[in-house]
Amino acid sequence: MPRPKAQRPEPEAPCSAAPGGCEIGELFRVLGKTHMLDILHLFLHEEGPKRFVEVQHRLALSPNTLTERLKELQAVGLLSRTAYNEIPPRVDYEATPKAMDLHPVFDALQQWAARNTLTVESPPAAAEAA
Repeated sequence: MPRPKAQRPEPEAPCSAAPGGCEIGELFRVLGKTHMLDILHLFLHEEGPKRFVEVQHRLALSPNTLTERLKELQAVGLLSRTAYNEIPPRVDYEATPKAMDLHPVFDALQQWAARNTLTVESPPAAAEAA
């Protein structure tokens, strides 16, 4: 009779030894997803509610990707969603106070980017390496 396979515990997410390491790692995991920073930047720098189609048009994202990202931002408390009982249906999204706390971070990143250029250097050619 075959022996049952042992259940492996789920690996824990690595945490930095630095204070707040897990929290910053989680923040980077969420905001590091494709288009996430673009969406959040739009909500932070143009305050007020926005409709799905407005965000989709401004960022040229597919409906599926935008839907997924808006749900994720809502789930972590960075966006609020308000659905109105109207025909046709209307849904507004807006940055929460928690998201607005990130405004200085985005400003600092924008200032850093204005002062620094990121360039990707190509690897040395095989002939140069020999």
